[in-house]
Amino acid sequence: MLHGDGRTAHLSLNQRIGLQHFDDCVVDGNVRPLLGSNYSEELMYVLHGVAITLGSRPLESPGSLYVTTRRVIWLSDADRGKGYAVDFLSLSLHAVSRDREAYPFPCIYTQIETGDEDDEEESEDSYSEINGDLVLSKITEMRLVPSDAGKCILAVIHALYCFHCLHKEITGI
Repeated sequence: MLHGDGRTAHLSLNQRIGLQHFDDCVVDGNVRPLLGSNYSEELMYVLHGVAITLGSRPLESPGSLYVTTRRVIWLSDADRGKGYAVDFLSLSLHAVSRDREAYPFPCIYTQIETGDEDDEEESEDSYSEINGDLVLSKITEMRLVPSDAGKCILAVIHALYCFHCLHKEITGI
């Protein structure tokens, strides 16, 4: 959250690079992510009805998007054990995309740092799957597709921007 009193969340420079599986949830009638108390992680924004696509894979069924002071977390509504998380420091780019030639639906397009410079030279399709299994550490693109894009995309982009404002010393922005 943005705080008028100047408080900011503390970040670890040893955060995980790239996209990660996420299943650390609290189940109490609803499923929600368990936030990291060691990093003073706070929830900034929640949006339900968000589909996700990783790399060039097909669009997955909708889930819930959680934007915290540390990362972006997506949890599937259809498969309660399925979720992904990416630390903000691994997001090298995030932008609103409405170009239907680039992708058929309005979305938030993100590029993800994997920590492996050699990966940038290869096609993502050639290494993001091994024997049909998705290798998340090799995924360099993620699209978040809200069901109500017109109303929600700018709110999510604003939450992502707020992270960078809170942590200028780390992001350099």
